[in-house]
Amino acid sequence: MLIELLTDRYPGMRQWLTQRLSAVVMALYTVLFVLLIALYQPTNYAEWHDFFSPWWWRLATLLSWVCLMMHAWLGVRDVLKDYIFNVTVRSYLQLLVELVLIIDLTWMAFILVEMK
Repeated sequence: MLIELLTDRYPGMRQWLTQRLSAVVMALYTVLFVLLIALYQPTNYAEWHDFFSPWWWRLATLLSWVCLMMHAWLGVRDVLKDYIFNVTVRSYLQLLVELVLIIDLTWMAFILVEMK
């Protein structure tokens, strides 16, 4: 049943499911982040650095950030489809959004990889 829903017969179902699953991942990360902040209560740069230094936490942060970028791309794409009727303008705006999201994700990955 689920596999049938994800076929080309139901366009948009994969995007819908991707956006919902990315929201779940971001929500779980946010709950875990708030709990860990309440537990450790970092107050200065060194404590924040130590908070983000474990490899598993950097990986979880990167996964959450990838989900945020996918979620944002799908949401902005749908908004642009709904409100920008000129196809050329919409294409340029989508390209601009994609570039900004790719740069942002690359920057976050660089920060997390360089943190040691």
